[in-house]
Amino acid sequence: MEKLRSTELLEIVAKSEPIARKLRALEQAKWPVSFSHVIQPAQAFLVATIARKIDKTIWVFCPSVHSQELLYESLLNWHPNALFLPEAEFAAGENVLPDPEIAAERLALLMQVERGPGPLLIIATRASLDQAAPKRGALQSALVQLRRGATRKMEHLLEQLATAGYERVTQVMTRGQFAVRGGIVDLYSWQAPLPVRLEFSGDQIESLREFDIDTQTSVRDLRSADLLLGTADDQYGVVRDYLPSNHLKIDIEPDENSDAQIRISENWIEV
Repeated sequence: MEKLRSTELLEIVAKSEPIARKLRALEQAKWPVSFSHVIQPAQAFLVATIARKIDKTIWVFCPSVHSQELLYESLLNWHPNALFLPEAEFAAGENVLPDPEIAAERLALLMQVERGPGPLLIIATRASLDQAAPKRGALQSALVQLRRGATRKMEHLLEQLATAGYERVTQVMTRGQFAVRGGIVDLYSWQAPLPVRLEFSGDQIESLREFDIDTQTSVRDLRSADLLLGTADDQYGVVRDYLPSNHLKIDIEPDENSDAQIRISENWIEV
């Protein structure tokens, strides 16, 4: 028998009457919709089935980081574009800074939510809802898109970087830094996974590439790159601000105070 593709399997399950009935309730906004007695290994599959049928951004809230990681890793088999929101890391001591990778991942995801239009599937913990984040709208207003072939004065870009708190160095090694060598500008934006190298020809960005910090060599040509002209310390809002009323919430193993439209549990859910 021919092996079923994951999308075909999701479609078959979505058409089964018990699931189809609840999906119709979701489409008709008959909240809350509960899925009881769903064992942990099957929860990711159910989330993927819902996400495939509901054309909205969906936030999935797990009770712990461990359950979040398990769900996310399993979900990637069924929904490869799922996003993971790490919990904010708090400094363990006065001179200990939070992990910059975690801070960058959070900024990049929240920027994606702000930019829209989606739909996105985001896996988070319930605790993350009230954790600090940039004020809603701050990221988008501080975002500059750099495009290969675009006209931009190099001197103006350097002025923007300095004004935004970026540190000028001889060699870029960490986020929030930039370096200049003739008509070449290296910069590492606060949310970016890798730094970028811009080569100017007059007032035009002739080349735009990601590069490796350790080798300082280019790894990928880019058409465009996002530059965040703000610092990771501007945390005047909370993650909850990024959930407008048209986004759906799924609670995994919900508690009695859950206000999620969709609830999934291994146990019986009282309605």
